[in-house]
Amino acid sequence: MFNQLSKYQTPKLYFTPAMQRARKPFAVRNAITGLLLFGFCGAVLKQDDLGDVPMPPPPSSNFEEKLTNDKKMKK
Repeated sequence: MFNQLSKYQTPKLYFTPAMQRARKPFAVRNAITGLLLFGFCGAVLKQDDLGDVPMPPPPSSNFEEKLTNDKKMKK
């Protein structure tokens, strides 16, 4: 059941030495898999130029003037 203590974890949910020994053979393989997955995701995102995302038009000069006027009025 869910509320029973595991043989591989302490009551504070730390790994016991037995759990560390059981996971040790897979540590290098898991690290390599993680790096490959990270690299693949990075390569896919690098290819995307985000051209399909609509961009709002840049603010007009009137908007910039309004901001500077508002800042001057607050002082």
